[in-house]
Amino acid sequence: MKTNQAIQIMGTKEFVDKLFGFAYRRCNTSHEAEDLTSDIVLTVIKALNKQTEIENFNAFVWTVARRVYADHCDKRSKTPVTLSYENTDFSISSVDNEIDDFIEEEAAKELLSKTMREISFLAKIYRDVMVMFYLDELSVKQIAAKLGISENAVKQRLFSARNTVKKEVNNKMDRNLSLQPIDLYYMGTGNPVGNAPREVAQRLLSKNLVYLCRKKAMTAKEISDALNVPMVFIEEELNIQCHGSNGEYGMIRKLDNGKFIANIPVADIDEYNEANSVYEKHLDEICDAVRSGIEKYKSELLNFPYLTKQDDLSFILWPLIGFIVHPMQNKVTEKIKQKYFTDVEPAKRPYSQTAVVSDESTACGWGNDGISGKGILGYKSVAFSNMYGTLIDPHFRCGHNIANDEMLLMTVRAINGLDIDTLSDSDKEIAAKASECGYLRKNGNIIEPKIITFDRKDEGKWYSIPQKFIEDCEDLIDRIADELGVIVKKNLPEHLINDYHNYCNLIASSRFDAKFIDRCVELGILYKPEKRLSAEGMTLRIEK
Repeated sequence: MKTNQAIQIMGTKEFVDKLFGFAYRRCNTSHEAEDLTSDIVLTVIKALNKQTEIENFNAFVWTVARRVYADHCDKRSKTPVTLSYENTDFSISSVDNEIDDFIEEEAAKELLSKTMREISFLAKIYRDVMVMFYLDELSVKQIAAKLGISENAVKQRLFSARNTVKKEVNNKMDRNLSLQPIDLYYMGTGNPVGNAPREVAQRLLSKNLVYLCRKKAMTAKEISDALNVPMVFIEEELNIQCHGSNGEYGMIRKLDNGKFIANIPVADIDEYNEANSVYEKHLDEICDAVRSGIEKYKSELLNFPYLTKQDDLSFILWPLIGFIVHPMQNKVTEKIKQKYFTDVEPAKRPYSQTAVVSDESTACGWGNDGISGKGILGYKSVAFSNMYGTLIDPHFRCGHNIANDEMLLMTVRAINGLDIDTLSDSDKEIAAKASECGYLRKNGNIIEPKIITFDRKDEGKWYSIPQKFIEDCEDLIDRIADELGVIVKKNLPEHLINDYHNYCNLIASSRFDAKFIDRCVELGILYKPEKRLSAEGMTLRIEK
């Protein structure tokens, strides 16, 4: 295709719509998407200007779009990187050609001007659709009539907008089947940012190596022979896994005799099933204890000093449910320590890792990630947390920057209520997106946080409530500890004895979290969220 033909295609409404959709799904606001789309268009035209023909126009444009978006992300995070299109797969030639003259023509200028107007029009349409649907509470039909577009177009815009508040999930690693297809499901506790050895242990070779050394110390030569992988690769991998992500805590440790052994507890499926079955056989008893506790502390839960009104007991319980069962598990671990590990000092580190051989039954646990920031919008500190698992997707992971998240910032702004009429068009769009993913709710013409929000001075009081649930469970805790302690003592390698508490609280109870929450939903203690990206399980704590 001649490059002048390609430039003409760039100016068509259909193609600009596709480019803007690409940008909008990746941006916080339509204004930002407008800037990104304009940058893509200009960069594509500039790159086309350096060549006479383009073999695959679509591949060319989307390659440029992804490069420009990467540059945009760098600038947005205040670490700008200048991308050069020289010597790239879409910069074929820098020789002058007829396109240089074409760009100077009035027709070309009009084409570019028309394209920019179309981008601006799309930005307004996307913004208006979000605001009308979530803040003005108009139906799809009403929005279509008001904007003069089809109902299908409204639905498409809403679909694109909803995609902007969904977070990407990690892709599974490609597997080299010349090795054993061992996959590990990693679990951890603490602050993983910069401290998680799993960050450098995602490849098949990494997982095979850790699994092979889970109980028995081996030399590099023995590992090489067992995996049928040349020594040079094994030695390099051992060095990576001993170093970990921070140079202090890796998946592998080197012993004084020069052999290598796993530095984290790693469980086989049978061992994992045996450990988890202890909690699971007592599931109904635990749920009964929780129901009794809810009834006993119902008034305390409803009358807690929330910063936004909360009167739905089941909604209140969502972020607390993990803090009901986990104190029980901690009590079980304390009992096991008293019986089996009296003289053992538990390992203390910013983050602790465990792993289980992965199959359908392992990757089903629940997590709870927290993020915080200081000096956010005049508050001394701000902290968010979110649960995620089989029924709920995560809004964010540990390490996410609150200051760069427009929707989280809008949620903080709305703590004391925000009158919609006082918001700018951009703010209304952000508020609409924050409403879509569950951060905000409308109260008349006021927006306020939908998620559980309270002052950090009341944090101790908040977390003390679930602690009370286990006061009447001593007998149940003793029985679970007696059964689980035998399994931990049998399966935990001697060199990892200081990780007994991580074995108890991660490997032996990870699957139970999902079964416990599922049973709570069945019993009506919790309700199933309507959407996977929702307000359930979230908290916001502020310090003035």
